Amino acid sequence: MKKRVEYKSWIKNYLLSILFTFVFSVSAAGWNGYILPSFKETRTNITVYVGKTAVLPCSIVNLGTKKVIWKRVDQKHALTIGEFVFTTDERHSVDHSDKGYKWNLVIKDVTKAHAGLYDCQISTKEDLVRRIRLSVTDPPPVEETKAIHISGPNFTEKGEPIRITCNATGDSMTPEHMDWFHNGLKLQQNIDAGVLITEFRHSETKKLYSVLEIAKSSMKDTGVYICRSSKKDVDSHHVVVLNGKLTDSSHDKRGFQDKKTVVNSSHLDNPGNSASSVNRRVHYLMSNCLLLLVTILAHNR
Repeated sequence: MKKRVEYKSWIKNYLLSILFTFVFSVSAAGWNGYILPSFKETRTNITVYVGKTAVLPCSIVNLGTKKVIWKRVDQKHALTIGEFVFTTDERHSVDHSDKGYKWNLVIKDVTKAHAGLYDCQISTKEDLVRRIRLSVTDPPPVEETKAIHISGPNFTEKGEPIRITCNATGDSMTPEHMDWFHNGLKLQQNIDAGVLITEFRHSETKKLYSVLEIAKSSMKDTGVYICRSSKKDVDSHHVVVLNGKLTDSSHDKRGFQDKKTVVNSSHLDNPGNSASSVNRRVHYLMSNCLLLLVTILAHNR
């Protein structure tokens, strides 16, 4: 009888332990195997530059049939519920592309007005919220780099060749080609006229180079040369053709004038030459006259 009582007591304790385990499981997971959703660890402070795309992360496990709601803390209405957007600002969207844990709020082309606190909520009676702060700042100043550069001589002698080089770069890709202009008129390659345009791309720097060559320059080649890339970047260069070589007739005429000048200057430099010649002639005549006078006097005696 005593053993039977002990056996019943053991059965009772065993059943009670099963009951307590069941109640504890139900209280933790809920009825029908329901488990409360929970947030995975993600960043809670996001900083982006004005004009860029902001991604506010929110990852949830065990979401089940519940919905994810995005709201601004300073606004009552929801921005999104699930993948549906309830704001008139078309820059907002929800990134749930992997159909998994990720429910990120995406804001394109952000402005400083988008800065603030955002809540990622789960539609449960429990208060399940993850708060994220979005900061929007001005982008740092970018050092201005010239996308196109032209180089070459500024002066050349008439008849000498002219060679001007233009190179162009780009932010994402280099231009496809470049055009040349002289005093506003577009230049075309003309081998017969001695105008050659060559383009090539550097294999390492990816710069596009264009070289304009004029085989024999003339006075009409003086002016402003402009290089324009297919991305509409422009640079200019001024060239002056000098007429420094004189013709043969000019040399002959100048030489004749120089000789004449030298002859005249020789007379001007020696004014006494003419006077001394006259004095010699006068002295000669006076000597002859004196000799004739002496002869006559001696004959009269």
